[in-house]
Amino acid sequence: MKKALLVLLSVAIVGYLGWRWFAPTAVAPTPVQRSNPKPTAAARSTRTKQVAQQGVAKPAPARPVTSQPRLAPEGTFFLLERASLPIESGVIGFAPGTKVTLVGQGASASTVTDGQYQFTVQSSQLTNDLDLAASVAKADYTSQAQITELTAKWAQEYSQQQRDAFIASEKGKAQKKTRPRATPRATPKH
Repeated sequence: MKKALLVLLSVAIVGYLGWRWFAPTAVAPTPVQRSNPKPTAAARSTRTKQVAQQGVAKPAPARPVTSQPRLAPEGTFFLLERASLPIESGVIGFAPGTKVTLVGQGASASTVTDGQYQFTVQSSQLTNDLDLAASVAKADYTSQAQITELTAKWAQEYSQQQRDAFIASEKGKAQKKTRPRATPRATPKH
């Protein structure tokens, strides 16, 4: 029994050492150098001489950057304003920035679909500019978040007012119960 345990222990030790010996070593990624190294004095002097011999290079004039609008594919538009569609069971709302596909275009109104519902909006409420659509959607999200936060604050204040009113009511009831009752006076019979 002792021999078997000793053999098992020695096999485990040899296996572990073999695994550590033959296991591939982890290669640490080489650090990326972010800034240019400062040249030594000798390198600086030769570089200065080379620049002096070649002449000073003039920087290229800066051109004003005109950003091209990023446009959605043909027939794809985004809502600039909130739109609604009345249905039998209520109303469906479409937030600004909602992606829609053009179904038909009239003089001032366009028929669009979000993939599930088809509705008509003013053509001026549509854009195919991706950046403008993202901006409108972000602004709507921000305003909705502010409304949600404000509503939660009002609900908390209302709840606190109700709690305070309930506590005051209970205190009033408790005070009425603890007041000593006046003993009824016997009325003399004449």
